[in-house]
Amino acid sequence: MAEQRFSPEHTSFLPYGSRFYRIGINGAFIAIIGIILIYSILFSAGIAFSHLYYIPLVMIAVWYSNRSIWTAAALSLAYAAVTLYLAFGDYTLDPVLIFLFTLLYLWGMTAVVLFQPRGLAEKGKDDGDRLAFTLDRTSLLITSATPAFAALLGSTSKDLQGIDLGRIWTSTKDRQAFCSMLGRGVNVTNFETTLADATGNAVPVLLSGRAGQMEHFCSVLDLTSLTSYRTVRSGEEEANRKIAAEEAWRQDFVTTAAHELRTPLQPVLGYLHLLLEDHERYGINDEAGRILKICLDNVHRERVIVNRMLELSLLDSGKISCAPERVRLRDLVCEVLAHHDIDRTAEVHIDIPDESCIMVNREQFFLVLESLILNAVQYNEPPRVIEIAYRENGDRQSVVVRDNGIGIEPEKLQAIFKPFYLADEQDLSRDYNRMGLGLPIAERYVHLNGGTITVESVAGQGSTFTVQLQKRRGDDI
Repeated sequence: MAEQRFSPEHTSFLPYGSRFYRIGINGAFIAIIGIILIYSILFSAGIAFSHLYYIPLVMIAVWYSNRSIWTAAALSLAYAAVTLYLAFGDYTLDPVLIFLFTLLYLWGMTAVVLFQPRGLAEKGKDDGDRLAFTLDRTSLLITSATPAFAALLGSTSKDLQGIDLGRIWTSTKDRQAFCSMLGRGVNVTNFETTLADATGNAVPVLLSGRAGQMEHFCSVLDLTSLTSYRTVRSGEEEANRKIAAEEAWRQDFVTTAAHELRTPLQPVLGYLHLLLEDHERYGINDEAGRILKICLDNVHRERVIVNRMLELSLLDSGKISCAPERVRLRDLVCEVLAHHDIDRTAEVHIDIPDESCIMVNREQFFLVLESLILNAVQYNEPPRVIEIAYRENGDRQSVVVRDNGIGIEPEKLQAIFKPFYLADEQDLSRDYNRMGLGLPIAERYVHLNGGTITVESVAGQGSTFTVQLQKRRGDDI
């Protein structure tokens, strides 16, 4: 990019077309004003001086107009209206003076419509922060530049004045396209390209250009910060893609591993059942039978783990659907408690009205309650106390499971719903018989049924899991 840098050496000339147009337009104005003043002084005051108000009107129109075509139209209407007023009044119209003021009006209209009245460097302090520059239409040399634009390129307005545009543009193709459109009289907006500063570094910008008869006006938007944002955003997107790819790989791995583990378990289960059902035929004594029974229990436990892995994989892949139905919550809770004989190991308090109903998939919500209740029993020590309650607030329904167990440390609360995460992973005791899949599967079933699950816990005091559901038609009796 070094070949694109420009030297800050000052070139002390302006484009000849721009200089000639300034001399011609200002000289003509001074000449016409001079003739009018001389004629007014030499002629009778009553006739001549009544027309002198045109002079400041034209001056204001030329040098202080931001809307040249509208100013020209207003000047035309004002000139016609005042002339007609004087013609029908008591004033005597002088044909010479009318000719001179007509000439002045035509000059003003031409200057306002066709020419840029003053360079960017001559504008007020309000333009000091603008990023802009002007180009000579013929030579494409920079005729003026705001201090802000010059600072963007590490230079000054004086250094930029008179240099060729190609010396600050890194792409010849972009420069030719931009200048070609301006040369055809086409205004350009939001042209993204790259300029080069005084040290040769790339400066990303967004250019807009307004074509003119003698000069083109160009505004600039600095995209440096946006480019940095794009770089950061691109890095974030790449990181998200990697995370998504790793998650997809994890799901594929879990699915494949579960299938591969499940296949050899089937014949093992079959043979163990066969041996245990007919001890005498296979010559198995009581001690051998006891050992085989232990093996069978562990194989069953392994099969449950494999099935849960498959279940998690299917939930993550979106292959499990939800068919909600009207369910009596108290009956479902009692069914879970009876299925695992929870009353034998813990004191359970149920605060659920008999008529309370929710719209969920019964089998899926059974698994949610099963996971939360078993969690409250397993991560607890006697005397175990479990409270299961139902709350309703407007269109929100809440199912609360509270225990007095060991609790969860604050820094681990958000991680307990991650697959295979164990809050007490340093303690590898198998007393709890778990792999960190119960809560992740429960959370996914809650989401599948249109709800959310949250947890509050204090280490050593217990945990409270709250499942919130949106009340739907059919929840009421």
